[in-house]
Amino acid sequence: MSGAARSAAPAPRVRVPGAAIAALVLLVLGVLSLAPAVSTSLAQQRAIADATAKVAAQQADLRSLDAQRARWDDPAYVRAQAGSRLFYVTPGTTAYRVIGAKAATPASTSSSAQPDRTPWTDALLRSLVAAGTTTEPAR
Repeated sequence: MSGAARSAAPAPRVRVPGAAIAALVLLVLGVLSLAPAVSTSLAQQRAIADATAKVAAQQADLRSLDAQRARWDDPAYVRAQAGSRLFYVTPGTTAYRVIGAKAATPASTSSSAQPDRTPWTDALLRSLVAAGTTTEPAR
């Protein structure tokens, strides 16, 4: 009977003070009201960081372009570029140009890497003729 008496007795109740519930509700409301502001702040910080990186890249490009412009302001650089790009020479200088000689190629390039200069129509015709006149059976 003692077992039945124990099961019939109500379990002790835990009392939660009303101030604790009110504090919990205020805490949840505070978090919910601040969440959009924090999200907006983080998005703005990311945008500022992206804009700062973009500005830094543009400043580096600007410095490069300023250096290039300064080189073009130098008459010696302009003369050198005209000589190498346009084959201009100064008066009194004799220019030599080798005709018919192949340009020197670096040792690292292979002959198979060189593009075929045959027109594509000729290559297609040769391919069709070779395919039609072969005596080997198809594999």
